[in-house]
Amino acid sequence: MIIFLGLAGSGKSTQGQLLAAHLHCPWISTGNLLREYNMSEQVQKQMLKGEIIDDGTTLAVLDKELQRIDAAKNECILDGSPRTLAQAEWLVAKSNSKLLKITGVIHLRTDQPTAKARLLARHRPDDNEEAIAERFSEYESKVKPIIDYLVSQGIRVYQIDGNREPEVIAVDIVQKLDA
Repeated sequence: MIIFLGLAGSGKSTQGQLLAAHLHCPWISTGNLLREYNMSEQVQKQMLKGEIIDDGTTLAVLDKELQRIDAAKNECILDGSPRTLAQAEWLVAKSNSKLLKITGVIHLRTDQPTAKARLLARHRPDDNEEAIAERFSEYESKVKPIIDYLVSQGIRVYQIDGNREPEVIAVDIVQKLDA
């Protein structure tokens, strides 16, 4: 499993899909799984506000998908998780139990103005000023500690400049993973 982390709008989905196509492996978007999941009205409202969905719901949906693709034997790209330390710990525990293998983490480092412009260009209902501000705030308080935790567990984190053109970023990711 190659995990994509970064600020909302950093290009995680774009780069995750490009890498999945390059590696001929599944791309798992936790956000898409949650949107497709029979969500309660409460969860739908949380997503529209840019809030993190509770770990129980997120991990149940993710676990089902990881089993479906047989993540213990097959490489995959994970986009949109972990978004909490508990989710990162869950993934590491799954890896330690040989239920999946974490190949590495791609951390797309993107500045907020670039990310915000990308988000507003998508025209998704959850890409509004309030939700974007919430996701940027969540990144600072939640994602950075996740990266530190994963590094402490011996997982390789590749720092990638996400402010560039998608094609350039994609080449950089493949080169770093091959190195």
